Amino acid sequence: MIGTIQHILDSTDVLTIAISLFVLVYLIALIIIRGKMKNSEKSAKVWTVLCFVPIVFSAVHFVVFALGSAFIYIMPSYISIYIPSVLMAFFPLLKIKKPVRIITNIACIIICLVLIVLSASNKVVNYTRKSMSDAYLSLCDYLEENYVLSEWKKTDYEKLKADGLGLIHEAEKTGDTDKYYEALHKLVASFNDGHMGLSFYATEYSYELENILKFSDYGISLLTLDNGDTIAVNTIDDIEIKAGDVITKWNGVPVDEAIESVSLPFTLGTTIENERIQKAFFLAGVGGDTAEVTYINSDGAESTAILNRIDGNIPRAISSFAIFTCSRNEDYDYRMLSDTIGYLRVTAETINFFSDTISYVTGDHVTAREMFRKDLRELKNKGMTKLVIDIRNNAGGYEEVATALTSLFTEEKMYAFSLGVKNGKETRSVEDRYVLADGEFSDLEILVLTGMRCGSAGDGLSLYLSRLPNVTVAGLTNPSGISQETGGYVYMPENAVVSFPVGLVLDEDGNPNIDVDHTRQSRNPVDIKIPLDKDAALKIFDGEDYELEWAVDYLNQN
Repeated sequence: MIGTIQHILDSTDVLTIAISLFVLVYLIALIIIRGKMKNSEKSAKVWTVLCFVPIVFSAVHFVVFALGSAFIYIMPSYISIYIPSVLMAFFPLLKIKKPVRIITNIACIIICLVLIVLSASNKVVNYTRKSMSDAYLSLCDYLEENYVLSEWKKTDYEKLKADGLGLIHEAEKTGDTDKYYEALHKLVASFNDGHMGLSFYATEYSYELENILKFSDYGISLLTLDNGDTIAVNTIDDIEIKAGDVITKWNGVPVDEAIESVSLPFTLGTTIENERIQKAFFLAGVGGDTAEVTYINSDGAESTAILNRIDGNIPRAISSFAIFTCSRNEDYDYRMLSDTIGYLRVTAETINFFSDTISYVTGDHVTAREMFRKDLRELKNKGMTKLVIDIRNNAGGYEEVATALTSLFTEEKMYAFSLGVKNGKETRSVEDRYVLADGEFSDLEILVLTGMRCGSAGDGLSLYLSRLPNVTVAGLTNPSGISQETGGYVYMPENAVVSFPVGLVLDEDGNPNIDVDHTRQSRNPVDIKIPLDKDAALKIFDGEDYELEWAVDYLNQN
């Protein structure tokens, strides 16, 4: 418990927590003073003045920390200060009898405690009143001090400053804010961390979407196979290139070279391998009104086709990438796939706010374990002896849900991860977390399906399950490669906000758990890479769930 508290304090705004606790103590002191106060006009006036002190302090705090173009979005981070201050200002107006006043006082204290818990998960910084260049420099300095993976990824902040300031100075000189957004996007992308992002407040503008719309649709997508060939997939009928044809050049450039030159519009490509796959999809959107594509058809002849741009709202690269990565709006599900093979789809490691929060503090998610237990028992009663766990499109959540599920498949307690703290450039573990030895379903043979859309706590679930002797993890790609806890938000001028992870999650060796380092090689690879040949690619883009079919065949053969 002490380690958890250390970790929470390290990954949150300690100053805000300290002020919130002071406000809580002040509120309790006012209640006590009110109870002991003599029935005199003078003491009542003094107490009334004391009730208004916190709201004056909150006004000063607001001016210093929240005032600016993003104040509406920043204020919720300080609710543990502002709301209790407002409540205390109303104390003198409450002309209620003692029994009701006691209940009201207790309710106020509980509200304050809940607000402290709610606001203790973020680090929020407000640079909206600075110029674009000053805010960018402050952002780099803040990330250097607070981003938990700076040393692990060997981030060169001086280079980031130099690279970004050129664009930002141009933006300040010409008024072209897109140059400023470009600098922020490049900074975020340089970390190769799927937990970092650039978004916008007070506007529906999306720089990521603007980048995506720069790519065109020529009625074709590209996918690189295991043998190194890049083929056409998801093609339309009225072009001469057909699905499965090998692409050799794009706009006159050898296809491998052209793929490497693509700049992705978002930062999902944490590992080099996963980024390479994404780049192939987006290469098929590079060009002007036309794209010149050289290909080898099914007869083995090389030809060149001129493809015309197709009008549309979103480039084909997005829909094709979604098909390949099984990106569907699906919920948690369980069912039988055959007489003996069960299926469990886990799309996120969240149950409900209360149980998730309790599990985060205690390290054990009883609610999640019992939910999974109930559903797996139902499947076992139907004849399940083997199980497919599908986490291909897993958005993450709480590691404790991942360890709770894993515990049902092992009879031995095992290490999972550690909560960590960062002191300067040094990191250390403060509390170990474990997969408990429940083992009710340890007799099952399990095949886990994962992929690059599986990240965060989903990445953790993939890792913890892979350590069990009765589990095989497979996928067309490795998982995303991210594990640290989110919660950092830097509000910038021109409606931009940069988000980043602030909570340190470590492995048994004291290194960041799962996250890729500067080499960008997966540290959580699959046990088996599902074969990706031409036939497999065509099945995927014909709407078949090739990976699930492969998983069933694998279990039937073992």
